Amino acid sequence: MSALNAGVGLFIVYGLVYVFIGALTPFMHDTSAGREMLFVSPRTDTTLFGGRPADLLRADPHLSQLRSLLLQVIGGLLLSAGVLVIGIAWFGLRAGQSWALAILSVAGFVVLPIWIVVLRPYVAAGASPGLADLPPFMWVPAALLLPAILFSWLGLRDQP
Repeated sequence: MSALNAGVGLFIVYGLVYVFIGALTPFMHDTSAGREMLFVSPRTDTTLFGGRPADLLRADPHLSQLRSLLLQVIGGLLLSAGVLVIGIAWFGLRAGQSWALAILSVAGFVVLPIWIVVLRPYVAAGASPGLADLPPFMWVPAALLLPAILFSWLGLRDQP
């Protein structure tokens, strides 16, 4: 297996995480397990919002409807982003196109500051999310990003 193939594979796994979670979100967010969290985890959401997520959602149908709409939008955006990552990795990067690595890298890095902004209120409330608290769509792609970029760059560099 070449370095480029390894990088393409990691980017495809990155995209598949988004596709999988995005596709499941509309179906899973309103289950009993899904209602145990508002955004990050039951523990951190309880700390930030001052009550168990399931209780808050049951007590406020408007909050529940807003959460439902937002999670469906997020699911759709994750699905779309995952398809784009997979497509660019497969059709662009695998063909040795350096523009594909540039786009995948920028797209991967621009989301990281957003996670910092999203998690700041949790930290300020004393929740301090750990890795186990974070949804997989946050930490799995973030963990795959640097190795995917490095392998892809090495693979592109070795191309004739």
